[in-house]
Formats: sequence, structure tokens, C-alpha cells
Amino acid sequence: MRYPTKIPTTWAAGVVLAAALASAAAAASAMLSQSDRSLFAAAQAPLHSDPSVTRVAQAQTPADPTTPGRTFRDCSECPEMVEVPAGKFIMGSDSGDIDEKPAHEVVIAKPFAVGKYEVTFDEYAACVAGGGCTKRKNPNDFDWGRGRRPVVDVTWDSAREYAEWLSQKTGKPYRLLTEAEWEYAARAGTTTKYAFGDTITHDQANFASGNPTGKAGEGQTMEVGSYPPNAWGLYDMHGNVWEWVEDCYDINYEKVPADGTARIFPGCPTRALRGGSWDYPADEIHSSVRFALKPAYRLDEIGFRVARSLE
Repeated sequence: MRYPTKIPTTWAAGVVLAAALASAAAAASAMLSQSDRSLFAAAQAPLHSDPSVTRVAQAQTPADPTTPGRTFRDCSECPEMVEVPAGKFIMGSDSGDIDEKPAHEVVIAKPFAVGKYEVTFDEYAACVAGGGCTKRKNPNDFDWGRGRRPVVDVTWDSAREYAEWLSQKTGKPYRLLTEAEWEYAARAGTTTKYAFGDTITHDQANFASGNPTGKAGEGQTMEVGSYPPNAWGLYDMHGNVWEWVEDCYDINYEKVPADGTARIFPGCPTRALRGGSWDYPADEIHSSVRFALKPAYRLDEIGFRVARSLE
């Protein structure tokens, strides 16, 4: 499990985050601190990507995952969406962290649509201008720029509020992805560690390496679409920003639904995020990696993308 060890700047200094997440921390691995400015802690050492040993990703179902699905936009201000096919896949990893276990089959019975990109500052600003997104009207961009960069500094409630605004504006059922839907979409028919194979490079995703000669923008978010998409035409499923999903975070998959719906339980102290961020190393942005955070927190490494149920 991954979770912050520093108090976000938007919270009072007296708040002790470790205590707030004490129940989850009991199950977590030993942590290593990231850079001094990082708001997170990596739970494992970096895995150095080596493109020379990358193997070809193996397809699961559907049988031919190589063609991106139909794309559409429900309004001029709405995010571009990609239709994802129904199918089944193995969620999690028995060789990963404890919260990625056990690996188990999930059946996605119906196709659904996923945001082609993480929601951008421009798209979020349209929600504010349209009378939605009242909980967080001016998220901080940390002087990195706005526009097509993924919106950050938003809570789980703000992410859901954006999806609700889209639903009201279009009459279509927008929402956050479930954890299972997110991983299914991220894998895009593959069984390898990443959608691109068993290793990943800085030409494929925005993640941390500590290399000062790395790709321009390293150490912050990059504009959405700056890296290649996966086989289903989805961008930045690895790195850039962690993405809020609908589920309550649980310490393992013992009670996860097998039909791809969200894991929700009473109390739900933390919500799940997926995908890794610009400040995490390669080994912390693989397809099955998970993150736990209080839903009221907003950080410079957290954004979201939306889903839409299809008629």
C-alpha cells in the first residue's frame, strides 16, 4: 500500500497523517522517503527500466486488443471518451505488494467508456464556469501551468462533483471508474507489468528517476497525451498523476467483487487511487499498483479521469 507520510500544505500543521491512517499502515510495507519536496513515500525501491529486456505484452481477452475503441465527445467542453470492450482479465498480482493480492479473475460484462486523458485544468475550469465543481473552484497548479495539464489539488469529492456536472450537462451517466475497470483499461488486454511490456521507459510515461538529464518536465506533471497511448487508445495510465477511483480502499482483494463493480463498505476511511505519478519510480507505476488516501486530501500528485456507462 502507498500513502503519504507528510501533511499536505492545505491542512493544519497539527494534523498527524500517520495517525489518521493507522489502521491501513498496520498492513503496509516498510517505506522509503522520496525527494524532500515529495508529498508521498514510495513503498519499494525503484526498478530501473531497461528497454533491451522489454518483452511483448501478452493479450488476454478480448482476443484482439490492438485496435482502440470508438471515440466520442458528448459536448464541446466534455472530455474525449474511448469505448472499452467487455471482457475478463486477471486483476492484481501475486508477486506485487500485499494489497495487490490475491490475483483474481474479474468479468467486465458490458462495454463502458473511459476518458482518453486525465481530466485537464481546462476541462475542470469549464465545470466551474458552468456552475459545477463548487467544492474546489481554483485548484493550485503549483506554477507548472494549467491548460492541458492534468488537474491536481482536488479531493475525491471534487472529482465526483465534476462527474456529476457532466451527467447533468449531457444527460449521460458519467462517474469515476471502479478499481477493476481502471486496471482492466490500463492493461488493455495485456498480462505484463505495464501496458507496454515488463519494463517501462521515460519515452513511455512520466515518472521519477532522479536523472537531471531526463525528459523535459520531469519533476512535475506533463500535458496529457505527451506519451504514447496503450493498445486501447488511453493515455497516461502509467504515471503523470495518481487517479481517484470510486472504491473504498481495502488492504487486499479477499472481498473484492468479481463483476468489476466498486468495493464499498460502511465507514470507508480511505479511497483508492491508481496509476502512479510523476514523483514515483518505475516500480510504483505498474498496472496493478494501488494507493490509499483520505478522500478529503488534495495533493500535487493526484488527479482523476472519468468513466461513462453506455446505453
